[in-house]
Amino acid sequence: MGPLAQNPAVYPPLLAPASDDMNPLYVAIIWHMHQPYYRQPGTDLALLPWVRLHATKDYLHMAQVAAAYDRVHVTFTLVPSLAEQLQDYATGRLADRVMTLAEASYFSPDDKRYLLNICYSIQHPIIRSHPAYAALLDRRPLALANPDYFSEQTYRDLIVWFNLAWTDPNLLEQDPLLRRLVAKGENFTLAEGRGLIGRHREIMGEVLPTYRRLQDAGQMEVVTVPYFHPILPLLVDSDSARLPSPGLPAPAPPYRFPADAASQIADGVALHTGALGRPPRGMWPSEGAVTPEVVRLAASAGLNWLATDEAVLGRSLGVYFGRDGGEFVQQPELLYAPYRVATPDGDVAVVFRDHNLSDRIGFTYQGLGGEQAAEDMVVRLKHIHHQLRHAERPGLVSIILDGENCWEHYEHNGDVFLHALYSRLQRDPDLRAVTVSEYLDAFGPKATLPSLAPGSWIRGDFTTWIGDPEHTEAWTRLRDLRSAFETWLAGAADAASIAEARRYVYAAEGSDWFWWYSRNNSSDQDALFDRLYLDYLAAGYRAIGMEPPDGALTPIQGLNARPRPRPRLLTPRLTADADASTQWAKAQVLLPAASTGAMQQAGGVIQALRVANDATCLYLRVDLSAPVVYHHVAIFCRGQGGDYLLSLGREQSTVFLYRSIDGTYASQGALACARSERVIEMAIPLARLGLAPLAPETQVALSLHIDDHTPRAEHLPAGGEQVVHLATESVSKSVFG
Repeated sequence: MGPLAQNPAVYPPLLAPASDDMNPLYVAIIWHMHQPYYRQPGTDLALLPWVRLHATKDYLHMAQVAAAYDRVHVTFTLVPSLAEQLQDYATGRLADRVMTLAEASYFSPDDKRYLLNICYSIQHPIIRSHPAYAALLDRRPLALANPDYFSEQTYRDLIVWFNLAWTDPNLLEQDPLLRRLVAKGENFTLAEGRGLIGRHREIMGEVLPTYRRLQDAGQMEVVTVPYFHPILPLLVDSDSARLPSPGLPAPAPPYRFPADAASQIADGVALHTGALGRPPRGMWPSEGAVTPEVVRLAASAGLNWLATDEAVLGRSLGVYFGRDGGEFVQQPELLYAPYRVATPDGDVAVVFRDHNLSDRIGFTYQGLGGEQAAEDMVVRLKHIHHQLRHAERPGLVSIILDGENCWEHYEHNGDVFLHALYSRLQRDPDLRAVTVSEYLDAFGPKATLPSLAPGSWIRGDFTTWIGDPEHTEAWTRLRDLRSAFETWLAGAADAASIAEARRYVYAAEGSDWFWWYSRNNSSDQDALFDRLYLDYLAAGYRAIGMEPPDGALTPIQGLNARPRPRPRLLTPRLTADADASTQWAKAQVLLPAASTGAMQQAGGVIQALRVANDATCLYLRVDLSAPVVYHHVAIFCRGQGGDYLLSLGREQSTVFLYRSIDGTYASQGALACARSERVIEMAIPLARLGLAPLAPETQVALSLHIDDHTPRAEHLPAGGEQVVHLATESVSKSVFG
């Protein structure tokens, strides 16, 4: 396929204009289907059951809902390592621990602890919708205190209910076997447990054929992803993470294996072609992570288009996609179009998602009724259509999000919302739901980008997968294995051994391990993810005939929580340099709170609040992901000298200090400060805060507020304030000499 394809000769009826005087608005919905590679190295056992459970609840269901609306065309991603696991589950070559325990007549103490953890891993409203399962939830505290409180039969019932709850509710209502199990409610037999697992395998076997059927009917485009879902820019060169985040900690020497990135793409294309009968035209680079080098690799693999986030487009164009009070983009003609990126190996089109619309489905609408949420989405699309009414070419709104993780928060597994959305899109004359390739074939890209900024769909950078202590340790260990593998290759090993070792290395390059090593993400299974990552490192070493080096298999999880050294006196120069490491490396850092799930929103504006002090001043540095000029920045500071407010208004360059007097903030004048595009730094004399002379154990309580009293408001910490202990002369001397 090579260079960007265009075919303007014949447009399908779906692409016909809505009327003679106004173009329709084209909407590309891309559902990203992804789970980690859970297979333990060299075995037929998946450490966790989420591939199977999302298949039975979401992967087939999402395609079946879309199939009911012939004029609604959608795009699905298919992560190759996920497709491999689906195929192996369906054919009996892969099983998870919950499946094996469903056929057990005895449960060990370890089995019981595992079941009491995993079998309640679904939203509690879903559990409470089934009275028998709710009764098991109510009794759980007693079982956690004494696992023998549950009988063998109760554990069997728990397993069955867990598997039922993770099944598409439409199937629970329509499938005779599943309906019978729901009605029975308790005292399930071993045969019934086996029957349920068998039905799950059958459902999994329907997923890929259903995708292929809808693809061949022209209703769905399925696009590929690099095989093990790695962050491609970090494989090409881990130092590329410092381009959007100057000074970010990274492994030294860097991880720099561009051939691996190319192979992960090629392997993905190969599996996709075999499973779906045709090569993909597009690719979702894992987590929307792109650099110019990644685009060139995509062109070399024959791919026509990629997708990423609006933050990447904004940085590429040198603009900020500000939003008005209704959260509508103020430069819609720039965002709602694909762009061409030229490479020496061919041109590639890139589409950029509207992360506000995407996050509405992924997060905001979880608290709304399905009909209300669909109406809000369509009204917003109609408003965008009106914004573009004078545009010379039709707009393309790209809505891209996880297609699996949000639905347990919705009515009836998302059915009400999805049917309401698709039915409105099907009948609205101003909106056309199309695949990305359909739009490109009809209209092509808007223009050629002079350059593509590096970034991803989370905060427009790579900090979710690199930069934290656990990240650095994980990347360092992976680099050491990869380097050993490269040396071993020079020994001309046989092809089968090379393929085995490469597979273990490539699996360890997957993004998921680094996602859970991030301070931003946590789950009840963090230790299991850590163990599985280390298992792949160990398997990689043994495949090349080496025992893992000392320390290579010690747990990584937990490094982020290790105690930090006591603060030291620090006098940073106020330069607002994008690289915080030049002046603020030893400062205390306040960061946004961790997520507890497998999804993150596109990312807030607040990146960090850094705090330092010397004997005379308190120094604060605010790092944002967006230009400071578009935001009102307020820092509340409470200490023994009173309550203060530090305020920088929108489009202002000076920070002002206010003191709370009888409930009203009175101006105390301007502060020394420095501001760059995304950084504001300030110095506050301790005397003006009532903290001079500096005494031992002095502390202040801080809270950072962005755009208070607007829909875009953010706080750090999310609730309340963060107490910070200031450094003192005596402490600094005694601890740091």
